[in-house]
Amino acid sequence: MPDDNVLVVLKEILNWTRASSFHSVKSLLQEALPDVKSRAAFQMLDGTKSIEQVRTACKMSPNGLIALAQRCTAMGLMEVNGDKKRSRLFDLADFGLIAEEEKSEAGTKK
Repeated sequence: MPDDNVLVVLKEILNWTRASSFHSVKSLLQEALPDVKSRAAFQMLDGTKSIEQVRTACKMSPNGLIALAQRCTAMGLMEVNGDKKRSRLFDLADFGLIAEEEKSEAGTKK
């Protein structure tokens, strides 16, 4: 039973953290992803696609996409998973930063 209480408290902390961080995370996303192309690339980097797949779909240079992914990782907006693929930590649709048609094209996660 003590584990259940800890889980309840952790979920409550998570909810408050999400609520209190919403505007600062949105601002950070807007700063890191100033245009439609960078937002589409970020949205596609969900850990299931390779850099090459995202680069081709978004018509970005290899260096440009790698720089974007590295910058987003350094800013805490992405992580590197066990397969060495970059994975976004936030869905842009949750912040109103991507249109619904772009969301369906880019795929969704989280």
